[in-house]
Amino acid sequence: MSGAVARPLCLARATVDGAPSVVVALPDGGHAYASAGGRTFDDLPALLEACGGDPAAIAPGAEVEVAEEDLLSPVGRPPKIVCIGLNYRLHAEESGAPVPTHPMLFPKWSTALTGPRADVPLPPESEFVDWESELAFVFARRCRRVTAADAAGVVFGYTVANDTSMRDYQTHTTQFAAGKSWERATPVGPYVVSADALGGARPDLAIRGRLNGRLVQDSRTDDLIFGIGELVAYLTTIMTMEPGDLVLTGTPAGIGFTADPPRSLRDGDVFEAEIEGLGSLRNRFVREVVAG
Repeated sequence: MSGAVARPLCLARATVDGAPSVVVALPDGGHAYASAGGRTFDDLPALLEACGGDPAAIAPGAEVEVAEEDLLSPVGRPPKIVCIGLNYRLHAEESGAPVPTHPMLFPKWSTALTGPRADVPLPPESEFVDWESELAFVFARRCRRVTAADAAGVVFGYTVANDTSMRDYQTHTTQFAAGKSWERATPVGPYVVSADALGGARPDLAIRGRLNGRLVQDSRTDDLIFGIGELVAYLTTIMTMEPGDLVLTGTPAGIGFTADPPRSLRDGDVFEAEIEGLGSLRNRFVREVVAG
């Protein structure tokens, strides 16, 4: 058995002995199975259910070998994935859109998720694939009608996401989901870091995106129009949120669609989404070859 868990608590999900497992980062840079009540888990929602959403109830089990290429999305099958559109002031400005008066919600499905180092397919059906570096958060426990002031009690932790967007499909209708839900197109990770180490429900973190090493997004989460507390209050007014629910909070300015000239992702491009205290995604975009 290993020693104490690294603080802040950092959870990942990785392929271990051919199967997905939730693992915890150790102080020495290694990993161990994440355990609660003497059990180990293949996905984060079940772990959060077992520990009541309390990071202190998660302990390291046996140590395991985890390579970067083994990392998966830290949440494999969240009960819900909710995304927030136009939630940075400068992004709304660059898009020529008015600042929303309420959070703009759209769904994503678990088939869209992929790992923090995975290759992301560029589908032949879309002519404009774009990047969106985003702060995401994970709900700790089942909750309804939580006030913004109490939001810290239901946010388990934060992670990095790239809400890769097929812009042509996104604009087919007034609803965004068709351009936001493509299979294996939303990298998440590498870790979920406990919220108490990052400002609770009021994180103020640098967020950056790099295309082939060139900085294209450079902002802070204090540019969010609707902060974490406001999002928690709004979402839990509408519906019960559950352990492991994943919320993508929006992207800052600097997307490819509004660049001059516009720049879409191309075969072989590498995009890195990085958030202070959370690490970074690094994904290569590869043209998808469809049989037949």
